[in-house]
Amino acid sequence: MADVCAADRHALTPVPQWHNPAEGVWKGVIGDMSGEIRYTDLAAERPREEAIEELPDAAFPFRADEIVYQVVDNRIVVRIPVASDEKLYGFGLQFDGLRKTGEVLNLNVDHWGTGGGRTHAPVPFYLSSRGYGVFFNTARFLKVYSAIGNRKGSPGNPTPVDRNPPAGEEQPGRWMARPASDAVEACVISQGLELFVFSGPSMLDVVRRYNLYCGGGALPPLWGLGFWHRVHAAFDAQQTEREVADFAARDFPLDVIGLEPGWMSKSYPCTFEWQKKRFADPAAFAQGLLEKGIRLNLWVNPYMSPEAGLYEKMYPLSGSHLVWLGLVPDFTLPEARRLLMDQHYEEHVRIGVSGYKVDEVDGYDVWLWPDHATFPSGTSAEIMRQSYGLQIQHMLYHELFKKHNRRTYGNVRASNGAASGYPFVIYSDAYNHTQYITGISTASLCGVLWTPEVRSAGNGREWLNRMQTVCFSSMAKLNAWSSGRKPWDFPEVSDAVRGVIQLRMQLLPYLYAAFADYHFKGIPPIRAMILEPGAGLRDKVIDGALDGEANPYATDKLVEATDQFMFGPSIMVAPFHGQQATTRKVQLPPGAWYDFYSGRYVGSDTVVTVTAEELGDRIALFVRGGSLIPMLAHPVNTTEAAYGADLELRYYGSGEASFDLYEDDGKTFDYETGNYRIRRLTVAEGVLTESLVKGDGPAMWGQATLRKMSE
Repeated sequence: MADVCAADRHALTPVPQWHNPAEGVWKGVIGDMSGEIRYTDLAAERPREEAIEELPDAAFPFRADEIVYQVVDNRIVVRIPVASDEKLYGFGLQFDGLRKTGEVLNLNVDHWGTGGGRTHAPVPFYLSSRGYGVFFNTARFLKVYSAIGNRKGSPGNPTPVDRNPPAGEEQPGRWMARPASDAVEACVISQGLELFVFSGPSMLDVVRRYNLYCGGGALPPLWGLGFWHRVHAAFDAQQTEREVADFAARDFPLDVIGLEPGWMSKSYPCTFEWQKKRFADPAAFAQGLLEKGIRLNLWVNPYMSPEAGLYEKMYPLSGSHLVWLGLVPDFTLPEARRLLMDQHYEEHVRIGVSGYKVDEVDGYDVWLWPDHATFPSGTSAEIMRQSYGLQIQHMLYHELFKKHNRRTYGNVRASNGAASGYPFVIYSDAYNHTQYITGISTASLCGVLWTPEVRSAGNGREWLNRMQTVCFSSMAKLNAWSSGRKPWDFPEVSDAVRGVIQLRMQLLPYLYAAFADYHFKGIPPIRAMILEPGAGLRDKVIDGALDGEANPYATDKLVEATDQFMFGPSIMVAPFHGQQATTRKVQLPPGAWYDFYSGRYVGSDTVVTVTAEELGDRIALFVRGGSLIPMLAHPVNTTEAAYGADLELRYYGSGEASFDLYEDDGKTFDYETGNYRIRRLTVAEGVLTESLVKGDGPAMWGQATLRKMSE
């Protein structure tokens, strides 16, 4: 690691003391944190220390005095060394790429953005290619200079280069507007700051430690992993029921129906009460869906209308400013949470509602409360903005669903640090398909889930490509709140759309086991290729030649491969998108890779070209050699029909292979008391054997039959 020069030591002080709360995890505290909210205070569960202990040993990646700080104009400024060959990734759900070396990031919750750090989940956590991660555990606005900005006297500074040398005079390198820096510097206006350092040895191990320390990953109910459809905002009960019937008549899978703002008596701001002109008997409506195996999800935003029954009681428990003329409840107050959760239970959950889509907790500056707003708890407007989405997830998870032993799965528009345990998937108003795919990878680096939901498309090809991508994300969802689209609205690709949704349903045993690994082991179920040991995709930097007119600052261009990702332990996904709508190149990492559909060997450590035509309008999927993929033997249209269904165990490559199949009731938290089991499926010399390696809980799936996919 680069050193801090002696000339700076009068101004920079080492972090006082590093504590070791778990194996490979270190915590340092600067200043006074007694009045601060930490993101870990809002984590879904306590650290899974036993699981952390099972990870490989890893040492503290710095010398004891290398991470230093100073206080400047009421700002705590932290300086963390960076080596010249280090690559830095992360800082939350970002849409402009994974690598963040040489950037300035303002980590503020915002509606959405493609650069600069302001986003739905500006998680203050970054990863290093050297096998460690740093988490700034503060719910305040944080500005980060990620290996940019050269401190006076630092020995890591490069030699200055004359931008305009005389002819023939050699220089020590090319001139750069942003010379390489030897540190990450982060500043926050606060009385205190808590830092965590997570060690590897691999980047995947770092992410696992982070997720496990934040309580482990979310384990959704099985129905949450089926297909979701959100109906038009103005739909009533009869129109929604007809939509459900159309899915069945056309043989399209459906597990969750989402109602948009029109279900509510008033919205923007909200009453959280049923619109009886559209839903005269909400209980009968919800129960009728459940009888068909369909779950009901409700859109909400947290800003309370003057016409809400709770308005007068919530008035003194809310902030000084309004959003869309609605109250902003202070959910750090137990009474505010109790009022809303009691109402939600009686009018929603008790009659059969299974979850929520929490909208508008991100907001632009012109929508949300100003930074000088006040709240009755004394919580600052800044902290409230950074943590509001987390507070609502915490409230719904603990005080509504877990309290009644029901698992939920839903959406939220803003999240932040320590959120890995929450069963809420982020979505966005942005709609660039390529950026959506990038978001799948960046989400995996910071413990949040992301869905590239489908809303509409300009043509059938785009519709199919978007549907294929979303079916290999954390939530397979069509959000037709505005467009009114149906999956079959582009007849020329209707069969292919049905096919990819059915494939998603067949992969339920595989995907559910991947989420179990997220919960128990911290492994992101859908993740960036840089987390795969030896499988990071090859990026390239195009040097920016100095040109006084065309490129006066000699700006380089980073070309990242962000449109491939891992789905579960063994499947690599390469969606068609944008300019690669029907033909694209795929980088195959080292190791044997096989075509998912045919079992044909494709290659190792090479680049191949795939076309939609040769794949029969299916998404490009590749399976790592030596893998088993448990699938339902036949498609089903609801997850209720999947329970007890027989399995087809696809076997790719050669040699011995095994898969740990996780099973529980798929609906409750009984797994926390041991009511689950892990069934190990093993293939050796072409023979399948099964063994129960843990637990004696209920069987979720039926018998498995081996299908060898490659010779």
